[in-house]
Amino acid sequence: MWELLRRNPRFRRIFIGETVSGFGDSAMFLSMAIWAKDLTGSNAQAGLVFLIITAPGLAAPLLGDLVDRVRRKPLLLWMYGVMAVLVLSLLAVRSADQIWIIYAVTFAYGLMFSVPARSALLKDLIPSSDAVNARSLLITVGEGVRIVSPAVGAGVYATFGGDALAFIGSGTFVVAALVLASIKVVESKPEPGGEPFRRSVTAGFRYVREVPLLLRLVVAMVAFMAVIGLLETAAFAAIDEGLGQEPAFLGVVASVQGGGSVVGGVLAGLLARRARETRVSSIGYALVALGLLFCVAGQIVLFLVGAVLIGAGLPFLMLSLQTACHLYTPSRLQGRVNAATGTVGDVAQTTSIAAGTLLIGLVDYRIMYALMAVASLGAAALVFAPRVPTPEIVPSVADEEPDGGRPDVGERPGLGDPMIATPPAGEPK
Repeated sequence: MWELLRRNPRFRRIFIGETVSGFGDSAMFLSMAIWAKDLTGSNAQAGLVFLIITAPGLAAPLLGDLVDRVRRKPLLLWMYGVMAVLVLSLLAVRSADQIWIIYAVTFAYGLMFSVPARSALLKDLIPSSDAVNARSLLITVGEGVRIVSPAVGAGVYATFGGDALAFIGSGTFVVAALVLASIKVVESKPEPGGEPFRRSVTAGFRYVREVPLLLRLVVAMVAFMAVIGLLETAAFAAIDEGLGQEPAFLGVVASVQGGGSVVGGVLAGLLARRARETRVSSIGYALVALGLLFCVAGQIVLFLVGAVLIGAGLPFLMLSLQTACHLYTPSRLQGRVNAATGTVGDVAQTTSIAAGTLLIGLVDYRIMYALMAVASLGAAALVFAPRVPTPEIVPSVADEEPDGGRPDVGERPGLGDPMIATPPAGEPK
């Protein structure tokens, strides 16, 4: 994987830009919630930051349609530039009366994350032969950044105040914009208009339904997310009732789980070069299930082992779905397919989080962990068998470049065994 950084200067720049912007993003979220708490003294006002940042996700299908109909690099540059300026508006926050500025910036962050332009652009930037390694590296480093960046952001805010936080957040967007501007991109031709609005916006959902492998991965993910949200509340009960620890211990658990995700990202990348997406995904679900079972043992050491296993399993799920979307989806459906998969997953997770808040006072946390483990094993079984055919890779403009490393027809990049060729699913009409 690291060899890709050496031999592909375009991806190396993308990697640097994504790392810097990801660090800035995750450093800002917790810090803005702390800032809201300091200004108002209200836990509800602080928690509203996390709710606001998820709200724009409801518009993801519309934003995915936009991504497929415009040039993505200019769109991203505009997004980075607007965010760099908008984050500086936090310099005006001095009292609780200006908390709406924090909420506005939070909403803008959520809107930016709901625009699947970065993931879609990778289809035109990365040859199919490098898709697994590129996605694996981005996931691994992204998880690693999230271990330290929230603490760094909170530390900067506590030491230097909100103004320093605003400059850091804005600066990361400037760096990301400069890095992206330096990359020469030959983009695929934007999707022309003319299709009825509803059919255009829902094209991503229809495409997933028409490709059996994508459908299998997405259905398993939705089934998993529809239950795993219980963990958001069950974890507090497990730490309090099961381990006898203070709520702050959850920070230790989060860091340990993040470390597991870094290891899992590397292992998932190595496995994905040799196994199909369904096998990679099933191993991830199995690791999560095993980790959940360790967490009900009532011992701190075993609980932390469980957190490591949960963290290690999640990159397997992300990598398998992201790689499948990259390889088997046309470039100008990338935005809508990524938006579709993100939307159904977010809705399922939000529903399960809400269910968890209602059940935690009625159901023992160990039962909730057991339910999540069963759902994880069910998802593993769903993607593992019966086997579905692997679609043909949909080439990108990066494959057509002289050094693109375009794979031979019928051969999957990085695998020695031939693909099971099926007619490529065409774009819905």
